[in-house]
Amino acid sequence: MEKIESIIYKFLGGNKIEQKLIRCQSYRPNSVPKFKSQTNLNWLETVKLLNSIEIFDAQRIRSVIHEIVENNAEIFNAENLFITSFGSEGKSGGKIAYEIRHTKLFGNKKFVNSWELSKLPEESTIVFVEDLIGTGTQSTEYILNKLNLLLNPSHKPYLLTICATSEGIEKVSTETNFKVINGIELIENEFQHYTENCKTFSEKIKRKLINLNNKLKKSGSLDYDRGLLVSFFYSPPNNSMPILWKDGYPYKDKKGKDKKWFALIPREY
Repeated sequence: MEKIESIIYKFLGGNKIEQKLIRCQSYRPNSVPKFKSQTNLNWLETVKLLNSIEIFDAQRIRSVIHEIVENNAEIFNAENLFITSFGSEGKSGGKIAYEIRHTKLFGNKKFVNSWELSKLPEESTIVFVEDLIGTGTQSTEYILNKLNLLLNPSHKPYLLTICATSEGIEKVSTETNFKVINGIELIENEFQHYTENCKTFSEKIKRKLINLNNKLKKSGSLDYDRGLLVSFFYSPPNNSMPILWKDGYPYKDKKGKDKKWFALIPREY
């Protein structure tokens, strides 16, 4: 059966899909048939799902950064400009900061660590960098509960993101003193696949995907899932569908047996 599934996958464009998914560091080659076997999706539905995944590799991230800088020259030409990662050390903000450091655009700019923020000159322009704003809840809480304790009232803070939802941008912009500089807007009718306005999947497939992803959520816990099919080369964000990244999560299969989910692009959670 496994061999037949692999043949079908290859026939439906598996080689091209593999070339795409291998750009993600945690993807396990040729693991799609195993991933599909847990779902109630047929092969055509599975291929449509895989083709809808947006992957941001280092080259694409740097391209978006270049465009952001070109479109916001007045910010990035500020006299006292400082750049730092958003969020905890070693998380996604640090990955984007690494990519920014390796673009020629920022060769002469000043990169700082979070513990240096309170020592920066008055009227400084500080650009915090992150990969994605989803609901905006986590970003807003981090700004209000941590960053604003370190910033001088005269500082001009910005949050640069590679991509963001309209909802997230609005929440950060209206509930904090940060201005958002975003690269790609994850508009509802193209990227938020559970919504009525998004027509990538039929209503039948949407219901299947919603039910499938709900199996990988703990009742009563905060839910950041926005039905995105987005992954950066180092990890998918938690606003993407859990079936993409929630590796090893316990769930019950169709027969009620206890199983652990085999994620397509695993990440820590």
